[in-house]
Amino acid sequence: MRYVKIFIPSFAITVLTCTHLFSQNAVKNYTTIRTDKAPKIDGIINDEVWLKTAIASDLVQNIPDEGKTPTQKTEVRIAYDDQAIYVAAMLYDTSPDSICHQLGMRDDDINSDLFRIGFDTYNKQQDAYFFELYSSGVQRDNRGSDPDYDAVWESAVKITDVGWSLEMKIPYSAIRFPSVSEQTWGLQFTRTITRRNEFDQWSLVPKDAINSILYWGKLTGIKDIKSPLRLSVSPFASVYYEHAPEEGSVQTKYSDSYSYNFGADLKYGINEKFTLDMTLLPDFSQVQSDNKVKNLSYQEVVYNENRSFFKEGTELFNKGNVFYSRRIGKTPTLFYNIPYMLNEGDRILENPSKTRLLNAIKLSGRNNNGLGIGLFNAITDNTYAVIEDEQGNKRKILTEPLTNYNVLVFDQQLKNNSSVYFINTNVIRDKKWDDANVSSVGTMLCNKKISQSVDASFDFTQKFSALDSANNIYSDQLGYSSFIGTRKISGNFQWGISNTIINKTYDTRDMGYYVPNNKIKDRVYISYNVYKPTKFFRQTYNDLIYDYHMNPVSGKPIYSGPSIDNYTEFLNYWTLSAGASIVPIEIYDYYEPRVDGRYCIFPGGFYTYAALNSDSRKAIAYGTQLTVSRWLKQWKAESYSNTSAIRYRVNDKLSMKYTFAYSFDPYNYGFANFSETGDIIMGLRKLSTITNTITTSYIFKNDMNLSLNIRHYWNTAKYLQYFTLQENGIGLPNDEYHTNNNFSYNIFNIDLMYTWQFAPGSTISIVYKNAIENQDSKLIYNYYSDFKNTMAMPQSNSISLKVLYYLDYQNLKRLKNK
Repeated sequence: MRYVKIFIPSFAITVLTCTHLFSQNAVKNYTTIRTDKAPKIDGIINDEVWLKTAIASDLVQNIPDEGKTPTQKTEVRIAYDDQAIYVAAMLYDTSPDSICHQLGMRDDDINSDLFRIGFDTYNKQQDAYFFELYSSGVQRDNRGSDPDYDAVWESAVKITDVGWSLEMKIPYSAIRFPSVSEQTWGLQFTRTITRRNEFDQWSLVPKDAINSILYWGKLTGIKDIKSPLRLSVSPFASVYYEHAPEEGSVQTKYSDSYSYNFGADLKYGINEKFTLDMTLLPDFSQVQSDNKVKNLSYQEVVYNENRSFFKEGTELFNKGNVFYSRRIGKTPTLFYNIPYMLNEGDRILENPSKTRLLNAIKLSGRNNNGLGIGLFNAITDNTYAVIEDEQGNKRKILTEPLTNYNVLVFDQQLKNNSSVYFINTNVIRDKKWDDANVSSVGTMLCNKKISQSVDASFDFTQKFSALDSANNIYSDQLGYSSFIGTRKISGNFQWGISNTIINKTYDTRDMGYYVPNNKIKDRVYISYNVYKPTKFFRQTYNDLIYDYHMNPVSGKPIYSGPSIDNYTEFLNYWTLSAGASIVPIEIYDYYEPRVDGRYCIFPGGFYTYAALNSDSRKAIAYGTQLTVSRWLKQWKAESYSNTSAIRYRVNDKLSMKYTFAYSFDPYNYGFANFSETGDIIMGLRKLSTITNTITTSYIFKNDMNLSLNIRHYWNTAKYLQYFTLQENGIGLPNDEYHTNNNFSYNIFNIDLMYTWQFAPGSTISIVYKNAIENQDSKLIYNYYSDFKNTMAMPQSNSISLKVLYYLDYQNLKRLKNK
C-alpha cells in the first residue's frame, strides 16, 4: 500500500512562531550585581559574592499542576563581572537519595534532574540562549533558533544531604548582546524534578504558548560590559586506516589504505553581533554512518546532517526550506554511471563515493534593529574515478567537478512577533557543468493580539545547462512556487487554510530538497488541544486535516482525502498516538512513471496507525507502533508494519536500547523498469523489510564514554506480475517482459566510538566502523540464512584517531597576564 502519510503543516516554511498573549501578572524582575572577585566554580555556594546577591525563589509549577506551588524549594542567584555571568542555584530536595542523576555525555537527553537558565540578550522576545545542567554534572546548551548551538562554559554540581547545588560561569564570548551601557535581558530559569515529572518555572508560561519567551521576566543591573574579542581556533589531526575490498576485482581482494589529515575550525566574532565560522580541510571520517534504506520511490531519501559544522549556527540558512546541507560533499553525480562507461577489459581502481570538501565559511548575526544576515560558502574538489585497462594504462573520469556553493539570507524581525525573509542559494560548477540559482522571499504577519497570522512565500528557481560549452551557450530554465495561508494560532481551538502552487519547471535539487513539481495543493485543518490535566489524561492534541492536490495542466487529482490524528498523555505518563487517513477516489500519479507527462492511476486506499509508549522515567521503557493500510479496489489485502523498541537503563553509567521494525506489503504497485523498446514497465511486487538496531553506551565519567551502534537492514522484493503502462494511466498485463527485478538488499553497520573530552572543547576520539552493503537477485526468505549470507559478503573495516584541541584567545590572554 503506497499511501503512508507523514503530515507536515503546509505553513512550516515560516520559521518564527507566535502565540496568544494571555493575561498575567506584572513582569518579574531580577537585579544582579557586579563582583570584583569571581566565585570558584566548585558547586559549593559559599563564595563571598553569593552572600551579597539577591535570591529568586518564587518558582511555580508548569507541569503537572500549572500555577501551583512547587513540591521542592529552589533558590537562584546571579552575578557578573567584566568576563562572565555567574549563576548559583540551590535545589532543595526532601528526599536527596531519590534525586535522579544518570551520567551522560554533553547534550545528552538523560534521566537526571535538570536546571536551566535562559537569556534573551537582545530583549526582542524572539530568540534566547539556554544553559542547562543536570544533577549528574552533564552540560547541555542551545539557542531557541539553533538546537545545535555549542559553547564552552564552566560548571560544577554538588549533591548534599538537603538537595543539590550548582554553579555556572558563562563567558561573554559564548553569547552576543547589544553594545549599550546598561543591559536589559529577558530571563527565565526552570527546574525539572524527574521522578515526579515536575517542571517548575520562575516566570510561568501557559502550556498552549508557542513562543514562551513572550512570558519571561527581565534581568537588570548589568552595566558597562563589553563584548570580548571572540576568537577561537580548534586545530585537529587525524589518522585513518581502512581494510576494504578492491573495486572491480573478479574475486574479492582486500587492500589496506592509510591516510592522515590536518585541519582546523575557526570562530571569529567580527563584532558583538556577527560571527564568522570557518572549517579548513575538514575530516568527517568519524561521522555516524547513515541509516541507509532501499528506495523504490521517486521521492528522495533525506538523511540527517551529522557533521557539526553544518549543524551549528545554520538557523538563518533554513529559511524557505531551499538549503539542504547534505548536497555539499554528496555522492558524485556520475558515481553510479562508471560501471557502464568501461571498455572491455577495464577495471575500476578508484571511484570515491563522496566529494571532498576543501573549505567552508559561514557568517551570521543580527543587528540591533532585528535584521539577521547570513552568508555561507563552501567549495568541493574535483572528483575522479580511476580506470585501468588490460595493458595497465590508467585514465581518469570526472564524476563531479570543482563546485562552489553559496547562500545569502536576510531575515527581518517585525513587531507582534512577525518577520520577513529573503534567501538566495547559488551553485557554480567548473568544467562547463550545470549551474543553478534559487531565490525565496517569505513573511509571517501576526495581529496585535498575536492570535492569528497570515503566511506567504514565493520561490524562483533558475537552472543553467550548457548547450554549447565551446561557445558559452546555455539554456535558462525558470520555475516558481508560491504559498499563502492564514491560521488561528492560540487557544484550545485552532484552524488554518492554505494554498500552494508549484509550476512544472520548479527545481531546487542542486542545493535544496527535492520537491515534486507541477501541482496545486490546498489544505484545511482544525485542531482541538487540552493542555491541562483532567481526571483521565494530562494533555491531548487532536487534528482533523483535509488535503487536495491536483495537476494544474490536466486538472486531475494527485491526492485527495481527510486524515485525523490524536496524541494523549495519560495520568501514569503513558502516551497513546493514533490516526487514520483515507483516499476515497482514484488518483493520478504523475511522478511514479519517471517520464514527464505520463501518469498512472491508483485506486483509493486507507491508512491507520496506533502507537503506545510506556513511562520513560522508568529503568525499563518500551513502545510499539502498528500501521495497517489497504487498497479499496483491485488488490484487497492489508499491508502492515510494526516498530517496537525497549530501552533498559542498567544503572547511571550503562544503558541499552533494542529496536525491531518489520513491514510487509503483499501488493505494492509501482515503477519497475523500462523495456528495450522504451515502454514504461510497472510491477506488482511483494515487499518485506526487517530492521534490527542495537545501541548501547557506557559512561566512564561525564567527559568520557564508549558508544556502540549496530544496525542490520534487510529489504526484499518479489515481482508477481508486470504491466505495460498505457497512455491512459492503466497498466496492461505484460507476459513478455522477463527481466529479473527481484532483489534482496542488505545493509549492516557497526559504529564503535570512544570519546574523551580531556579539556573544555578539546577531545580525543577513536572510531571503529564495519560496513557491508550487498544486493542480490536471489531471494532468501529465512532471516537467519540471509544474515549468515550477509556476514560472508565483502566488507570494509576502518579505524580512525582524531585529536582536536580548543584554543580560546581570552583564555590565552589571561594566562599571559598571569
